[in-house]
Amino acid sequence: MVIKKEARLTAIMLVQQLKKDYWLSSEYHFPLQEAIKGNCLPLLEKIVEKLEQQDIIVKEAYIIKHDKDETSVWDSKQMKNILEKKEEHVHVLLKFENGASLNKIALATKVKSQYFEKLKSGRYGYDNCLAYLVHAKDETKHQYSPEEVFTVRGEDYKNIYHRSMETWIRGRATKKARDTKLSVDWLIEQILTGKINKRTIMLSNEYYTIYGQHKRKINEALDTAGEHKSYRTVAELEAGKFKKTILYITAESGAGKTQFAKRLIKLFQKIALNYGQILDYCVTASTNAFDEYNGQEILFLDDIKGDSLSISDWLKLLDPYMISPISARYHNKMGSAKIIIITNTKEPISFFEHSKGSVGEDLGQFVRRIDYLIEIGNNFHLSIPIKQKSKSQSLSSVYYDNHQYSYEFSKVGEYSITNATNEIVKKVIQNLQWKESKEDVFEIKQFSENNP
Repeated sequence: MVIKKEARLTAIMLVQQLKKDYWLSSEYHFPLQEAIKGNCLPLLEKIVEKLEQQDIIVKEAYIIKHDKDETSVWDSKQMKNILEKKEEHVHVLLKFENGASLNKIALATKVKSQYFEKLKSGRYGYDNCLAYLVHAKDETKHQYSPEEVFTVRGEDYKNIYHRSMETWIRGRATKKARDTKLSVDWLIEQILTGKINKRTIMLSNEYYTIYGQHKRKINEALDTAGEHKSYRTVAELEAGKFKKTILYITAESGAGKTQFAKRLIKLFQKIALNYGQILDYCVTASTNAFDEYNGQEILFLDDIKGDSLSISDWLKLLDPYMISPISARYHNKMGSAKIIIITNTKEPISFFEHSKGSVGEDLGQFVRRIDYLIEIGNNFHLSIPIKQKSKSQSLSSVYYDNHQYSYEFSKVGEYSITNATNEIVKKVIQNLQWKESKEDVFEIKQFSENNP
């Protein structure tokens, strides 16, 4: 039987926690205590001494304590991954004059062989380990200072660092590009399953990096996910599973329309989670309103102008029982929101009078589509649409000359922010065909406490 000869390693990395149970010699007790305090020099000196006692001549020796590393772990209570601090540990990088087997190195240092890492083959293997001591090529990890690395053999690490950092930074970009190629398929899968949206991507450094290098591919996935969501919403509406909710908020400038609307959106999103649903939202620009819309369940038309859409598009968008394509700059979008919130300083009739093609139209059509007109003053005034009593005049003279419309608003009452919010949430829950729960009441109470 031929016994395989162990490879002679010319360099190796030791990674170990600073607990004495992992260092199988009492000679390490004092150096470990010093390392815990931040002085790793005695520990490295002891390792080199023990190696050279066994005729393993050390050519270069560096050590650093990593005490700020983090790792992602699953939290079963929060039902998500959270960052936890890793145990304090040291990285010891060693290079030998003549090399030695892994078994001989482990026996000499009195540290088990599984805690030694062989360097990757290739001309940059050792250089990559030098860079890794301070995470120079991995900006997603804590960046340690070169002053934290202790040198016992070889050139002082600080000199190596300052000479090599420019090259290492270029290597960082190469590594990032390589990592994004591995990550983009996973990110696309998360987008297509609805777990990640564009807002999440743009607010995450990690996802943003991937997006920057695969923008077209990811945007295509986002568009596809939006189309899927839109068609699914259309199917639900046609099956009678919900009715759109249209809210129109009006007040003078600076009265808090936008702030109230944004807080309502957050409240709707929290309540949706009680029913196992996720409500994404889109805030549109005042012009080219639908360029950014991509199938989100909540559409927030903040301070939009009446002439941003034609009369036809407004009627289609606000129809509570129909979802139709809406004109957009590049290609038409499916106006598939389940909740639409409009804010403006004008009251609805005055607002829709400015829509394209409104001359001679019965603007009561818009009034009829709005669930609640919310007027913000000292308190909150809620109004609902009611049908006007028919007149003997012809439609054209009624609507065009006298500005009498088929529907008008009737005030329901004046409310505090708490009671107004409660009425609005009840309407949303009713239209979405959810069943109001104790959790919903709690969410509304919290909303009110945070918005006195």
